[in-house]
This record gives sequence, C-alpha cells and structure tokens, in this order.
Amino acid sequence: MPARLVSVINMKGGVGKSTTTVSLAETLALHQRRRVLVIDLDPQTNASIMAAGPEKWNALREAERTLDFYFESYIVQQKPKPFKSLVETRVSDLKGKPDVSLCAAAPEFRIVERDMIESFVKRGFQIDQIQKWICERFANGLKTVINDYDYILIDCPPGISLFAEAALIAADAILVPTIPDYVSRLGLITFRKRALRLINERRGGASQLMVLATKYDETFSLHRSEAQLLKDNLGEAMFDVRIPQHVDIAKAAEWSETPRTFDQKYGAMAPTIAKLGEEFMSKVDLAPAL
Repeated sequence: MPARLVSVINMKGGVGKSTTTVSLAETLALHQRRRVLVIDLDPQTNASIMAAGPEKWNALREAERTLDFYFESYIVQQKPKPFKSLVETRVSDLKGKPDVSLCAAAPEFRIVERDMIESFVKRGFQIDQIQKWICERFANGLKTVINDYDYILIDCPPGISLFAEAALIAADAILVPTIPDYVSRLGLITFRKRALRLINERRGGASQLMVLATKYDETFSLHRSEAQLLKDNLGEAMFDVRIPQHVDIAKAAEWSETPRTFDQKYGAMAPTIAKLGEEFMSKVDLAPAL
C-alpha cells in the first residue's frame, strides 16, 4: 500500500512546525512501527538537522544529495540524480535507529526557487505553468519512493511558495501546527481559504485537514480559550493532544551524538509526543476534507 502523504505547513514561522514533523516521525516509527520519510522543503533546514544531525546533513550537502541540487539540475538542463538517491535512511539519534528516513534541504533551496522562476519567466512561462512544472517533477520523484514508506511527512516552508503549493497539492492530508492565539487563528482561517482554493483547482478537494495546538500554555487563559474555539470550529480535525511550551521539547530538537531512548530524548514530554502519534494514527484516514 502506498504511503500517506502529509504536508506539515503554516503560513507563520515559529509555530514548531519542524519540531512537530520530526517528533511525529520518531514516535510513528518507534511506537507504531511505521516506516516514515521526512521530506524537508524548508530552506531553513531545521528538520534536516534535527533528524540527521549537523555532520550527516553536511555530508549530504557535500555529496549533492539535497533537494536544491535535484531541482537545480532541471534548471541547467542536466539529468538530475534519481529522487530516491537523495534519501538517507535510518536517521534519528534514538537508540535502535527506528525507521525514519530523510530527504534533506539546504539553504540554497531558496535561491534555486528564485532562479527557477527567473529562468522560466525569461522563456515565456506563466506562473501557473511554472507551478504545474514543479508539481509534476515533485510528483514524479515521490512516485519512486511512495511504496517504500507508510507515511511521508513534508516539512513545508512558512508562507506559500511554489514548492509549498506543490506539497499542498500532492498531500493526502495537511497538518497545521498553530499557536492558540487570536492572530494565529485568523491566519489559520486565511490559510484554509487559500488551501481550499488550491486543492479545489488542482485535485478536486481531496486533501484532509488536521490542526495541532503547539507552544501551548495551560496557565494562559487566552491559550485555553483559543484552543477551545479551534476545537469548536474544527471538531475532529482539531487534535485533542496539545503540545506544551516546554524546555524538554526544545532540548529534544538538539542533536545528540550519543544515541538516547525516547524517554531520555523527550523527557517529561515523552508521553505527550507518544499520544500525538496515537491520535495522528486515529485521525489520518478520518480527518474531514477542507
């Protein structure tokens, strides 16, 4: 059975998107025994470094096994490396090396997107044609790995870039981590409208939406009320699990050269991250359409 593609996205930065992607991948692999591929589309490369560590990430970059090289090959009209060759298996600093793989990003990815748009515009392409081209190349790459995994988690950049749109269009489900405050809730409404239009235009509204409260502070009345409003508005699409603002979440994002157990890595937050994986499994095929 082919993998379920889940794009992790938010128009805002700083919501814990990359941390959510990697921690979800690790708990799915370890506790649910699922094969998980993380695809990092964010030039900030946080998910890549969290998942593989700085040394391995740098080795991937030097070996030209990052997404910027893959797409740049098309721009300069060279045959790219097979998409599958970008995948680094058995990343993660957890003991036992759970089945988490990575397709890494590099900071140059941002430049590649700009150069790609410039190159195609000079050749007379419209933005819609460029978007279609990116979607096709991305989809063709995904086809070569989709049967190797149970879940493919795509860590998208903040905002709506052409690559983020391609990830949205390809996704079976969309996971939106969001801080439960008033401004973020308004941003989520705007994002839903944008995503809805994209999905309807490109693939008939087939994707599903899930929303996760992150950096949650139970002692903050605004967080409590906004999280409840999200739950009231979104119903089953809203996770019951809330990811707290907690030092152990921040520590877990730091790579350890010494392998550690799940409990050692996530500390007091280990039960919460495990519950995230359980609830994700229960929702991923049931989340309501956008």
